[in-house]
Parts: sequence; C-alpha cells; structure tokens
Amino acid sequence: MLGQKDDFLEVLSNNIETVINEQDTTAVAEIEKKLEELQKQLLIRANSKEGYNDIAEEIYRLREEKHNALIESAEREGLKQRIRQMTEFLNEQLLEIETYDEHLVRRLIEKITVHDERFEVEFKSGMSMEVER
Repeated sequence: MLGQKDDFLEVLSNNIETVINEQDTTAVAEIEKKLEELQKQLLIRANSKEGYNDIAEEIYRLREEKHNALIESAEREGLKQRIRQMTEFLNEQLLEIETYDEHLVRRLIEKITVHDERFEVEFKSGMSMEVER
C-alpha cells in the first residue's frame, strides 16, 4: 500500500467526501427554533399561572441536545482538518514511498495494534485498515 500513493490518496479523498457530506442528525437551527417556540409557551403559561414543568423539562432536554449537536459538529470539523492536513502532506511527497519513513509514519499513523493473525493500523484521520500477516 505504501508504494501506491495514488491509490491511497483516492481512498483518502473518498473518506474526506464521506465526512464532509455526513448529515447532522440534529440540526442546531431546528433545535433553536423549537427552543424559541417553547420559551414563548413557557412565558404564556407562567403569566396565566398555569403549570409549565413539562415545557421547562423539554427546554432542558433540547438545550442538552443542542449542546451535543455542537460537540459533534466540532469533532467532525476537527476530523476534516486532520484529513485535509494529511492529504496536503501526502500531495507534497514527490516520490513513491519505497522504504520506511519515520517522519511519514509519525505524521499519518495514530497507532498500530498487533493481533495474532493481523495488524490493525489506525490513521490520524480516523480511518483504519487491517493488514493480514
């Protein structure tokens, strides 16, 4: 695989597209819209001295959901950045890789796990692959 730079870059590009095109399961704007509506309902109920515990609990739940969606989005952005950096670094390499390169390994690989029958290579981009012995 190391000698096939173009093949690796193609796989990496496909992974970039997958990450970039990944849809948010909870859109922050949609959650904010629901929160606004619930806050208006909360004010109406509070002013008319009606019970509003159910609305308050839903507001807390939506705030937590929004917080989690923002965290997921930030993590996804970090992953996209690492993939871009890896792609730029690989594109700068002029020659095909034929020998072990410590600098390249440290830039690209997060960890290698050795099993009885295989190796598992986890790249800093989050992508992983198995190599049979």
